Amino acid sequence: MGDLMDSIMALQTAFQQVNHLVKGPGATKLIALKPLIEKSSEELKQKFDRILEILQPSASQNKRRKRLSQGLKWPFQKADVLQIIQLLERHKSELTFAMDSDQT
Repeated sequence: MGDLMDSIMALQTAFQQVNHLVKGPGATKLIALKPLIEKSSEELKQKFDRILEILQPSASQNKRRKRLSQGLKWPFQKADVLQIIQLLERHKSELTFAMDSDQT
């Protein structure tokens, strides 16, 4: 889970930098970055929505868990976490590359 959180935080930092550039005075020169932001944002929103669905148990699952007094189980397999990390790293790399390209 630590690797997943590290990847999420790194991508968040990259998006904050991108957001700063997009709102800055040179925003009209961001030829490579604008389409990538739209694509990345949509894909990541879908992925995070799916992760939230998995992490937020339904009311019946909550009642069942309380009734059975079972501990919470991490709902992702190692392969799922690795896939999510790869997606986050790919988007971070693409955003960084696009930012670098637009700044030169």
